[in-house]
Amino acid sequence: MCGERDGSRAEERAAIEQLILQYGILIVALLVFAGELGIPTGIPMEVALLITGGFAIHSAPQLIVGLIAVVLADLGGTVTLHLVARTGGARLLSRLLQRHEQRSREILEEWRERFGRRDIRIVFVGRLVPIVRMYMALGTGLLRIPFRDYVIGAAPASFVWAGLPLGVGYFFSPQVNQIAAQYTRVEHLAIIGAPVLIAIGITVWWVHRERSLRGRIWRVRSSVALAAAVTVIIYAVQTAESNRDAIQHGMNALPGPVLWSWLALLVGLACALLLVAAGDFRAVRRALHRSHRSITDLVRAEFLMTTCWLGLITIASVVMIGLELHYPSI
Repeated sequence: MCGERDGSRAEERAAIEQLILQYGILIVALLVFAGELGIPTGIPMEVALLITGGFAIHSAPQLIVGLIAVVLADLGGTVTLHLVARTGGARLLSRLLQRHEQRSREILEEWRERFGRRDIRIVFVGRLVPIVRMYMALGTGLLRIPFRDYVIGAAPASFVWAGLPLGVGYFFSPQVNQIAAQYTRVEHLAIIGAPVLIAIGITVWWVHRERSLRGRIWRVRSSVALAAAVTVIIYAVQTAESNRDAIQHGMNALPGPVLWSWLALLVGLACALLLVAAGDFRAVRRALHRSHRSITDLVRAEFLMTTCWLGLITIASVVMIGLELHYPSI
């Protein structure tokens, strides 16, 4: 399946190459403008710029002209989206919050004040991050930061964002396809990793809010148990699909009864981890630190629950690692 995905990406790059060779830098600028408005383009714009630099630009003057065209397209698209969010979006947000008008005004003003102290730097950095580029235009528009500050922050970011892949493609044109393939893989990993990092950040903030040690233990244990349960379920689904593909291609695969036995064990472990997480969540809400139980009973209960939690995670890990080692084709 990995080979099929790589072949599909190669076909996409070949189609983009043909399009660029036929229409030149103008079609790329149009794609950049559309992408900044949130219109799907079918390929990461950084990859399109790499290919443009490698196949459509043949001299330094062309590089300068192409860079100007792409920077203007990128800046025009993000400014347009920012203005839309700044006008219609801000009015829509006000309508949604009109039931809590006074409180909502205080919140928005507080965030505008925080943002306004370093808005240019935040816009510049945010516009360089692939996943949050478009959301930076929307968020700053809703917060209605000074328009001049947004343009000052977005303009140099557009220059760096467009100039780097365009220049790399121009100066390393023989290796542009390999670079584009590697970039696509890295971007996919970033897309997967970003939600994980956000979830970790939220969990750390949630745990840090709790003042008592016992409450922090509950929150850490419930968060890790929930994450482990989700991981086990995803792994079980992927294992079933990979085993089916291995059978279709005549590779070494698990027999049906054996496969479903292991999957049933994994699902059972995931359910047990979810029960542990649910118990800790309930404990946090009930504030059991007011319990009249003795300290000895409380310590014994926490020790047994933590041992059970660690045991479930260990067993699930051993099962998944064992399946990977004994059946690498799945």
